[in-house]
Amino acid sequence: MNTPDRPDWGTARSKMLIGAAGLILLTVTGCGAAGTPGPGSQSGSPAPTGQATAGAADDLKLTGVGVSTETSALWSNVTVPVQPAKGHSIAQEGTVIVAAGVQGANLVVASSADSGRTWATHQHALGSPAPDALDVALSGDGEHWLVGPPHEGSPGAAASYTKAYVPAGGGELQPITLPGPAAHAAWAGSTLLVSGGAHGGRLWSSTDDGQSFNDISDRVQGSIPPTANSYAPVIGAVLQFNGAAAPVLLAQNGTASTATVYTARDGNTFTKAVSVNLTGMQPGALDGLTSTYGGNAVIMTARDQLLEITADGQQKTIAMTGLPAGLTTIGIDFRDGANGTANTTATTCSNGKNNCITVSSTYTTSDGGTTWTQAH
Repeated sequence: MNTPDRPDWGTARSKMLIGAAGLILLTVTGCGAAGTPGPGSQSGSPAPTGQATAGAADDLKLTGVGVSTETSALWSNVTVPVQPAKGHSIAQEGTVIVAAGVQGANLVVASSADSGRTWATHQHALGSPAPDALDVALSGDGEHWLVGPPHEGSPGAAASYTKAYVPAGGGELQPITLPGPAAHAAWAGSTLLVSGGAHGGRLWSSTDDGQSFNDISDRVQGSIPPTANSYAPVIGAVLQFNGAAAPVLLAQNGTASTATVYTARDGNTFTKAVSVNLTGMQPGALDGLTSTYGGNAVIMTARDQLLEITADGQQKTIAMTGLPAGLTTIGIDFRDGANGTANTTATTCSNGKNNCITVSSTYTTSDGGTTWTQAH
């Protein structure tokens, strides 16, 4: 087992700056000139507090939390037997597709092993109120999946999570209790990894499909972080690769963060694969800023840049063009290594921070994220 050389986080107070609801803050100077608003919802002056303003130095909030995922542009060639819910509610690995939605009082999950030609349906009666958003976590080999609600509450405090669901026999869904959100779940082989907990610094593993969990935070943190304030890095995401999973640790580095990716193929041995500085970003959840990418994964490291990472630590920078000026929020989602969507909001102002317009739009790419075009 490779254990990083880290201090005992239980001896220190936290200086983490973690945004509510998993926000990553990126300081941007000169957001660019105001563009012509495209189709989408709009709101007038003044600009929302904390959002970026064209021509000013502001904090850019990059997050997928609260951004409804528009799936039609990405899945137009597949007929799914359930209306996908908001959130990351449909996923594909190879020929396996899993989609989740709510019909009446029932959670309905449709799965296909042949790229959507045939489907199996799984259902479970939900309590009230039913969640209006769902996340699907699908293993890189397509053998394992679970469905659960998005991130609840702030990663800066202990949070409880509504039960997630895994497939059971006879078309049923079995409830399990995750120690973190479904969006932070991935599989290393047959071992399920989930991050979350107080301050977002814990990592758990399960070898029985989520029936029980072991705290393995020390495998990547050096020791198990306490529930009280600590200097422990935030685990901003758990990336899913084909055959591997990788927690992403974000440690504060002045006004920036250092993101370190530790890959595991068996859920036990973690190897440092990539370390990259995220200029202007404070540690927090990377919800909406990461995605599977074929058999690899991507992290959005800047407003116009993706970083592609492989399970063995190779990396490639992808420069993005076509996204709107004044970008304030974004949620990226790739179906494979070519086709993806970006759900965005952008705020532009014609007079400092006055006369502002906020537009919500969906953009698509078919070349792996290099070029983005607004969906119609």
